Amino acid sequence: MKNVASLAAAVAIVSTLLPGAVADARTGPRLHTLRLEGYVGDPPEGRRERADLRIRAGDKDVRFQVTGATVTSSDMLPSTIFNRVRPYRPNFILRGRRELIQRVEDAAPGDRLRIVGAWRPNSRDLMVSSVEATKPASEPAKP
Repeated sequence: MKNVASLAAAVAIVSTLLPGAVADARTGPRLHTLRLEGYVGDPPEGRRERADLRIRAGDKDVRFQVTGATVTSSDMLPSTIFNRVRPYRPNFILRGRRELIQRVEDAAPGDRLRIVGAWRPNSRDLMVSSVEATKPASEPAKP
């Protein structure tokens, strides 16, 4: 009788945990869409930006100063993502179409970029969907 009760308890625990475990195994951790805005290179002396990242773009590690960041696909904060990749060098490894990666790889110090990609927790890969050159906020838009 004791074995039957133990077996019933084990079955109850497994049947409670298994559906979630199967779903996680099937779909994996959720992707978070991250938009990074900033510039390539070192920050000006005495200035700190939101994050100072090392990004692997192709064969090159690029230093990227994040001036603005948004997670558009969940309620996770960008600072949480930065904290998770901070111990690693490079912090992110860009993955995606070669022409997008090359825009970051070929960027010169001071070039301002907006990089949008998907990040999966427990990974350094940033699956890039777009890379755009941007203008500083103080520079007027051209007609």
